[in-house]
Amino acid sequence: MKPRERVVLALRHEEPDRIPIDLGSTGVSSIHAKAYYDLRKYLGLPEKLPRIADIGQQLADVDKDVLEFFHVDVIDINRITEPKTPYPRRYKFTGVDGSLKEVSEDEFWVWRAPYSIDVEMPKYVEVLEGEDGFIGYVEGRPFGKIPKTGYYFWGLGHALANAKTVDDIKKYNWDAGKVSDDVVEILKKKAEYLYKNTDYALVNSFMGSPIALGAFRGLHAGGQTLRGWDRWFGDLKFRKSLAEAILDHLFEVMFYNIKKLVDTIGEYIQVQVIGYDDMGMETGPQISVEVFREFYKDRYAEIIGYVKKYSKAFTFLHSDGSIFPLIKEFIDIGLDIINPVQISAKGMEPEKLKKTYGDQITFWGAAADNQHVLPFAKPDELREHVKELIRIFAPGGGYVFANIHNVQLGVPPENIVTMFKTAYEYGRYPIR
Repeated sequence: MKPRERVVLALRHEEPDRIPIDLGSTGVSSIHAKAYYDLRKYLGLPEKLPRIADIGQQLADVDKDVLEFFHVDVIDINRITEPKTPYPRRYKFTGVDGSLKEVSEDEFWVWRAPYSIDVEMPKYVEVLEGEDGFIGYVEGRPFGKIPKTGYYFWGLGHALANAKTVDDIKKYNWDAGKVSDDVVEILKKKAEYLYKNTDYALVNSFMGSPIALGAFRGLHAGGQTLRGWDRWFGDLKFRKSLAEAILDHLFEVMFYNIKKLVDTIGEYIQVQVIGYDDMGMETGPQISVEVFREFYKDRYAEIIGYVKKYSKAFTFLHSDGSIFPLIKEFIDIGLDIINPVQISAKGMEPEKLKKTYGDQITFWGAAADNQHVLPFAKPDELREHVKELIRIFAPGGGYVFANIHNVQLGVPPENIVTMFKTAYEYGRYPIR
């Protein structure tokens, strides 16, 4: 069975020949550059520098030889390593030094990262060293800081932290978050090329401009990014007119981008990410069901409804943590896929998730407990752990095997190999 067919059957809650496998199709199911470097070395693959696909999280693009080794079934259309397309995006911007720059998506430079390996950074990214870390710039705009002993870039502040009135909200440059026509045209060429020239299932994880550290990639997360966590929760409770104004603008940009993307590439992709929107903590949801219904449900329903009406793509929402009370709300508005299925969080027991919602939503993740088992277990212990999760989640379809969020540095490479080999060997239907 071809990978694309395998993934679609699973998303339809049917049983293909085996469970589909994902590593690297999104920025929440990939692998940190250092972990990837160690993995390639452990596998004895040709030595090469990790090519950074996600600047903030320092995620590596997963090369074709690793995709094939782990029998991966799904890829992002925005790949920068093989298999990739001959349609690189071009970037024109004013650099940090004030000079005009024009670079291709295929151009890279070598950076010695603070986590002690060289990586290939895209040339539209500039990194300047300071006294206590490195400041990163994307297309000439500062986006984050990584400490000199750090592993990721962190945000530099909250753009609307000082907003007091609805008029203050209106003055923000919301249009800067809207995807441009030339970017959409490049994405169309990429999606069509990969659809016709590979057998992979295709994900579009791109949701628009990277301005404000991805504020337009989730409604709840967007409010937190623009206002700061404490202010945003205060807005939802005490300053509802301000929260509604921000959400109206966030929704307008997100819906604009989804509409443009779906209208252009919807016939080629099988999965469209509609949000990276963490609504859970370790111990429970960040927000109540009532707050979700008041502020987010109708807006997400409209986004999901458009994707379903104008394409055959399945909708994918990333939300970490303890979100069991919210899953029914997601199902009610037509969401197809929830990720990453953080089984170590309160109320997220695998048996309960599968029994309650396994025939109504696809669980994309839940490969292994990434906090307590994957980094620390012996390979034999990990194998039995993964087999048990497959036994729970796989029957009846509705399951795509992926790590719970990105594989982090420090995870032993032999455990990464054990996890994916177990999925391939024991994830064949009928599950035993």
